[in-house]
Amino acid sequence: MTDFDTFYANVPPEQRDLLRQFRQTHPSKQAVINGTSWEYIACGQGADAILWLVGGLRVADAAYRSIPLMEDAFRIIAPTYPPLTTMNDLCDGLAGLLDAEDIPRVHILAGSFGGMVAQAFVRRHPKRVNSLVLSTTAALDAEAAERYHQQAAMIAAAPPDVVAQVSKTNFIKMIDPPETERAFWTAYVDELFTQRLGKDDLLSTITCLLDFAENHPLTPDDLKDWPGRVLIIESADDATFDAAARAHLKALYPTARIHTFEAGGHSPATTRRSEYFALVRDFMLAYQ
Repeated sequence: MTDFDTFYANVPPEQRDLLRQFRQTHPSKQAVINGTSWEYIACGQGADAILWLVGGLRVADAAYRSIPLMEDAFRIIAPTYPPLTTMNDLCDGLAGLLDAEDIPRVHILAGSFGGMVAQAFVRRHPKRVNSLVLSTTAALDAEAAERYHQQAAMIAAAPPDVVAQVSKTNFIKMIDPPETERAFWTAYVDELFTQRLGKDDLLSTITCLLDFAENHPLTPDDLKDWPGRVLIIESADDATFDAAARAHLKALYPTARIHTFEAGGHSPATTRRSEYFALVRDFMLAYQ
């Protein structure tokens, strides 16, 4: 197994050391929920808790730069997604993690794929959710389902090394990190798809998205009896979800507060980190 220093040899030392320190100070916990092994980070302090749902990178420490910005004021549960194949199984597993940590209700902070999990979760377990932050995410339709059918077939047929290489390229393009962090994210994604994620994990993402598109029709009335609040964070230059997809999401949450970054890309939590987390923090603290 290639060691940490080899993967991160070309990364500025201060960036490399931040990740190393985070992993040392935020060790993963394990729990078996409904027969499935889950890995997650539990940290922070405060009366309220955040269920932190990462996107397609799937692993909790993808938020290594961001979690420390919130853990002084909130308990945080950040799961790594196991290779389940339905949104309901993911949602019920997340509810089981909250039970394991004795957390009755949470704020949810969720981006991209995590935002779709969050939309399913708040409908399946509405009493567990105080507020919802949906960041650069979408609701899906039949057209999306067809794309995911095609992607699932291609991934299933491709050799694992080809899947890993294509995934590395696609995720760097999606993250589109600032140039000062490009070497770090290139190394992180290389480590991720070399040692931590395989075809089963990527197929899990696609099959859960397919399930979400085909079996979770969303309407603006779904949450009419839910007393929580929603913040939608979007970027005008999001290359993953276009203006039509963003408009569709906002129409599903007519009372949501909307914040648009004019230049945030698909990952404003990375590209506009300080502004992004000041916004999220104020939104969640105001709930108290």
